[in-house]
Amino acid sequence: MNRTIATIATISALSFGGAAFAAAPMAGMGEGYDMLQTALMSDFERLGIPTDKLDHLTLGQIAAIKGIVDSEDNDTQTQGQIEAIINNN
Repeated sequence: MNRTIATIATISALSFGGAAFAAAPMAGMGEGYDMLQTALMSDFERLGIPTDKLDHLTLGQIAAIKGIVDSEDNDTQTQGQIEAIINNN
């Protein structure tokens, strides 16, 4: 009986403890997404792309767009590549 209670207590502690550890990286991902989204807003405005489009993109798409913005391409090429990503959403 004592072993059963100890086993249940251990399993419960591990289950809830694992959930706490899993939630921490998810919070960090949300912050990273928000930071990338904010960083791209001025670039979208400069290129004439509506910033509301950012709300519908995945983290992968935003990261790809950030890479395009940071490239050596001219504004016309950059805008075309970004609009292609947005249109494939």
